Amino acid sequence: MKRDILVALYSEDPYVLDWMSLLIVRDWRTRVIGEASTPSELTDILTQEHFHGDVIVIDLDNISDLRKAGKEINYATTPLKAIGLCRKQRLEFFKQIPEFSIAGLLYKDEIETSLGWAITFAAEGKPVYTPKGIDDTWNAHFYVPTEYLVLRSRSYPGLTVRQSEIARLAIIFSIGRRDMADELKISDQWSYGVVSELYDHLGLSEIFDESQDFNSILESDPVIKAHIDEILEDLGTSKKARDLETLAFHLLTMPVIE
Repeated sequence: MKRDILVALYSEDPYVLDWMSLLIVRDWRTRVIGEASTPSELTDILTQEHFHGDVIVIDLDNISDLRKAGKEINYATTPLKAIGLCRKQRLEFFKQIPEFSIAGLLYKDEIETSLGWAITFAAEGKPVYTPKGIDDTWNAHFYVPTEYLVLRSRSYPGLTVRQSEIARLAIIFSIGRRDMADELKISDQWSYGVVSELYDHLGLSEIFDESQDFNSILESDPVIKAHIDEILEDLGTSKKARDLETLAFHLLTMPVIE
C-alpha cells in the first residue's frame, strides 16, 4: 500500500481549519501533520527539522499575509505542493506562491466535501482545479501542464433530501448516532436503521459480495475506480461498521472529473 499523503493546513478562520482537517482525517489516504492559524505557526511547522510534508492547503479567503506564506513555502524543509482554496477570485495566489509549488486552485462551493480526493490527485502529480479555479488560472496567465484535472463535487444519484442529510451527518462528518438522532428528531434506534438503509442504497453489500459491477457505481471513471479498488483491497472482505463507513465516505465524496 502507498504511504499516507502528509498534509499541512493554513487558515486563519478556525471553522475553515476544522472543516479542512475533518475531511482530510476522514479520508483513508491523507494525514494532517500540521495546522496553522497564524503566520508564525506556519513558520514553525514548515521549518521544523524533521518536517516531511507533501501538500499544503491554503485558505485564500482567510490569510493576512499571502506573500509571507509564499516565502515560508519556498524555504520549507521539504518541497511542498500548494493548493489554494477560495470563495472569491484571488489571482495574487499565482504571484505570491512559488510557481513550482502551485498544484491547484479550488473554489469551496465547487469542491465541497471532495477535498481529500483533490489532494490525492495533486500528490500524484496531477494539478487540480474546479471549473472557476481553472478559469482563474488561465486569467492569471499561469502555466497549466498537459495533465491536469478539473473536479467538482457530485450529487449522488437517487438519494432523497433526507438520505443526503443522513449521509452528510453520519458518513461524511461521522457524527455519533445519538447526536444525529437529536439533529434529525428521530429515536436512537431508528438512526441506526436509516444508516443501514443508506448503505444498502449505496450498494455496499453488493460490492463486498462481488455481485454488482462496480463500474456502474463509478460511472466507468478509470481514475476513480483505481482508487476505490485500492480501498477495497485494503478493507478486504470486512463488513465491520467502521469499514463500511470508510468506503461509504469515499463513495459519497468522490468528485466528478470533467
